Amino acid sequence: MNTREPDWAYAAKSLLKVLSVSVLLFLALNAAEGLLTRYVDLDDERLAQVYGTVARVANPDKRLSDGYSDGGRLLGATYTLTGEPRRAGHDQPQQEYEITENLFGTIRAPSLSGPSGALGDAITAVETNPGADDALAEKTRKTVDALPKTLETVAVVEFTHAMTTEQLIAFNRKHRICAGADISYVYDPSFYDDSSFVPRTNAIVWNRGMLPGNSPTYQCEAEPATALAEFRRWTGLLHETDDFQEFGLTPYQLTGAAEEGVVHALLLDRWKLAALRELLDDPEVRTAHLTDAAFDLGYPDQN
Repeated sequence: MNTREPDWAYAAKSLLKVLSVSVLLFLALNAAEGLLTRYVDLDDERLAQVYGTVARVANPDKRLSDGYSDGGRLLGATYTLTGEPRRAGHDQPQQEYEITENLFGTIRAPSLSGPSGALGDAITAVETNPGADDALAEKTRKTVDALPKTLETVAVVEFTHAMTTEQLIAFNRKHRICAGADISYVYDPSFYDDSSFVPRTNAIVWNRGMLPGNSPTYQCEAEPATALAEFRRWTGLLHETDDFQEFGLTPYQLTGAAEEGVVHALLLDRWKLAALRELLDDPEVRTAHLTDAAFDLGYPDQN
């Protein structure tokens, strides 16, 4: 039987060609990425400043901390946030959430489409200028009075009418509230209209700590004024073409809420139930939606 020896020289030559083409393709892709960064917006810093922030605004049921970027690549960029459920208890499980932008500017953000659970329901229940409801207020007071006042709670306090900055500052001074990271402002309730181009939009919930890399010095009773000023500054970064569909928001909704500048409710994070109870007798408070409660097991007081 006649067998042929392998042509090792030909095999080596073919392998060298494959390696050469692979190296050339790698160099070409890197060169193309360098050129694209000059002409195509692969701005991972803006991804953090704008999309990372809007993810926090649209998802108040999560405490989303500072994120990190992959630096931007040829086919897009990824910004990753680390977060935990906004619950009253401490030591909540951590989870990572990715925001990706492809070469064409399309945004994907799985699991960041809006609040869920009890806190999501409470945020969704907030209305614009609902007016007083004595029966509802009394029912809320009885519910709170039946619970231990040492509990830490997460709650949404809804006002009877939209509150201006001046009214909020007066409210803080009346109740000796030193607003900080534990109070976020609902600047716009959620909205649903099946005849609209965007049938459902999420509520806009803001705190200055939502900005990436920001460790704000809170202004205590006067914090509502500083919070609104920073919210307006941030909305000035938005473009009308920004793709916020994944977050259930629009640039127009955000800039409109900042321009109007009124607050419909407060999100209280890990407040003592006794402190929350003091607010329920105020005629400007319509009700409070308790979304979670836990006993204080020795952690530093939040308010």
